[in-house]
Amino acid sequence: MIDQKRYRKIKRAAEKCFNCFATRNPLKILNKLEVPCSIIDLEGGLNGFTHMNQKGEPWVYINKRYRHDDLSVRIIAAHELGHILLHSESDVNMFEEDTDFSNKEYEADIFVMELMPKIQPYYRDYTTFSPEELRKYIYSWIC
Repeated sequence: MIDQKRYRKIKRAAEKCFNCFATRNPLKILNKLEVPCSIIDLEGGLNGFTHMNQKGEPWVYINKRYRHDDLSVRIIAAHELGHILLHSESDVNMFEEDTDFSNKEYEADIFVMELMPKIQPYYRDYTTFSPEELRKYIYSWIC
C-alpha cells in the first residue's frame, strides 16, 4: 500500500492530465505530449511497456493482440502514461525483481483508476484493494 501523500500526488497527476488536455483518453494525451505509441508483437504475456531512448524520451509499446479492443489498449496506455508521469526520474526495469518495481507498478495502476474513473468498481472503493487485488481487477478489464 502507499501513503496518502503519494496517493494524492497520483490523483493530482491524473486530474492535471484531464484538466490540461480535456480528455481521459490516454492515447490522445500521449499524442498531445508527443509520446509515440506503437502496437507491436510482444512475447511472454507482456501487455505493454515504455522505453526511454538515449535522449530520455519515452516511447510506449502495446501488445498487438489487443489492437482490436480499444478499451484494453487505453487501459494499457494509461498504465504506461502513469509510469512516464510518475517515474520518469528513475529507471524502471520490469525484468528485475525488486520492491521498488512492485510499488511503481501499483502506482501506475492507481493512475489508471484515477484517469479512467468509468472502470472503477461500483461495489467497493478501489483504494481498499491490495496491490495484487487492484492488478487483478484491472486485468479483468483487459480482453
